[in-house]
Amino acid sequence: MGNLSEKELQELAGQLSHPNGENGIHTAYSMNVANDNMIRHAIDQVETKAHSTILEIGPGNGIHIKYLFEKEADLNYYGIDVSELMVEEAQKLNSEFTTSKKAVFELTDGEKISHPDSFFNSIFTANTIYFWKNPEEYLNEIFRVLQPGGTFILAFIPKEVMEKIPFSKYGFELYDTEKAKSLLETSGFKIETIVSEKEEVLSNTGEIKIRTFTIIKSQKP
Repeated sequence: MGNLSEKELQELAGQLSHPNGENGIHTAYSMNVANDNMIRHAIDQVETKAHSTILEIGPGNGIHIKYLFEKEADLNYYGIDVSELMVEEAQKLNSEFTTSKKAVFELTDGEKISHPDSFFNSIFTANTIYFWKNPEEYLNEIFRVLQPGGTFILAFIPKEVMEKIPFSKYGFELYDTEKAKSLLETSGFKIETIVSEKEEVLSNTGEIKIRTFTIIKSQKP
């Protein structure tokens, strides 16, 4: 699977931004495998106190939220995704949390967040920033729904790593740490920590790679 045609790379890029159809379910599982370590690192930065209300942007099939509830069982979790298929899959795979309403998965347009001001204690997202249509406006939305003193955790693969991945030229906006940091600060976030980690992953094209990911933890003053 190492040598995909341009057409296949384009299809894969489309699936990564918006999983759909039979291939979408397969893509979601391979995304879990590739991103599990990165998502766990992001979750480790989330303030998981009892009764916290937490938002995840782009949870995909949400298989990782078990890890979040292992850290603190008494949470209110919301996951918003642009893919209807992923919302359905996440509801099915997390029925132990969705039936008790501890977890709610919602379809979103990727531009507005349909929750009141200062609704969430903590917000996190991994590998979605590349697909935001209007990053400044979307960050203003994230800032709006986060309560003062709340944290926003942004996890992404930096530009120097992403630009070596063949499908990243199709519909991905790439970020280095400086660009992401500056975007957050423009929206009013105060940067708390920036962590870069190296990891070994099986890529979406089936090869083992060493890659770096970055997690920026910021706060709404």
